[in-house]
Amino acid sequence: MSFDELLFQLENAKSVAAKTRLVREFANAHSSPLIEDMRATFFYLSADAQTVALEGDWTHWQPTAHLDYLPDTPLWYRVERFPRAARLEYRVVVNGRARLDPRNPRVAPLGFGPNSEIAMPAYRAPRELTAPPPARGTVEQHWLASNVLKDRQTFWICLPPRYASNVEYPVAYFTDGDGYLHFAELPRVMDYLIERGEVNPFIAVLIKPNDRAKEYARNNQYVRFLTNELVPWMDDNYPTRANASARAIIGASFGGLLAAHAARRRPNVFGLVGGQSGFYSYQKDALLRDYAAAQNLGTRFHLTVGEFETDWRGDAKPENDLVAAQHRLAELLRAKGYAVESAEYPEGHQWGFWRAHIGEMLRFFWGK
Repeated sequence: MSFDELLFQLENAKSVAAKTRLVREFANAHSSPLIEDMRATFFYLSADAQTVALEGDWTHWQPTAHLDYLPDTPLWYRVERFPRAARLEYRVVVNGRARLDPRNPRVAPLGFGPNSEIAMPAYRAPRELTAPPPARGTVEQHWLASNVLKDRQTFWICLPPRYASNVEYPVAYFTDGDGYLHFAELPRVMDYLIERGEVNPFIAVLIKPNDRAKEYARNNQYVRFLTNELVPWMDDNYPTRANASARAIIGASFGGLLAAHAARRRPNVFGLVGGQSGFYSYQKDALLRDYAAAQNLGTRFHLTVGEFETDWRGDAKPENDLVAAQHRLAELLRAKGYAVESAEYPEGHQWGFWRAHIGEMLRFFWGK
């Protein structure tokens, strides 16, 4: 039974009991939302709720998508239309309290959640996240005392399958390393791509922030830690290809801003930049002004953003439109002759989005 058929039968039902029975039968037969082509019908059953709404990627996490109540039934519902390849996250807000959708079995990867998840009909998770786990490389945890930052920095090193100490490897440095390790499943993605021969073997360094808001906000001291302490430590202790063209710096959101900033400050260290939903508009496009004032530094960029990230903080400030910011950055870089891959997907500001597109970035950098 489609949702429209349910509404038709409810309109013609003769009693409250008959309406309730129809709603219960429908709910038992379908999970929420009911997806029909580009239409997603959310439904929630409650006889005593005062308000029911949705907050999610498409509402910029404001509880503004209110469900309608159908009198004489326990049914609350709302119809939305999304792109056919969208993958979105959301929560149900009942009487002002947010929760997982009890009628949706799909739960998004942890990170900014847990959240309920929608996958529209044309969405396809990448093979590296759905195939049986491949042969595994090694993950090591390390600490480094920083003279620059006057603290101790935590990071993980992911070595490729069949790592050999007599082979020199390119290196990818990931900001928000704990997120890429636990929420983005980077070791699994990395191992799959290497085992399948889709990318050349590389080493990944996953750096955990101590004070993210401070360290990633175009912080030159943090860049000095990366370039004067961490990178030399890696080159001294592991068989790395010690040149900028073999080093990537990668990050999401504030981490994407830091990645682009670090490569601008030290292009002789980082020659590859991966930005996922980067906050390039921070401080009124200060990063873009930095790149505009510099000559082409030879850096290669891979940038991705979600179509639903036009107000990622939900406060309607122009600075928080990550889609427009990526457009401006990509246009500027191309005008200056940089190699840029820039893409948008119908998704939101989530680890579930970022982990699904790491593979594209790694293929761009080191694909065979």
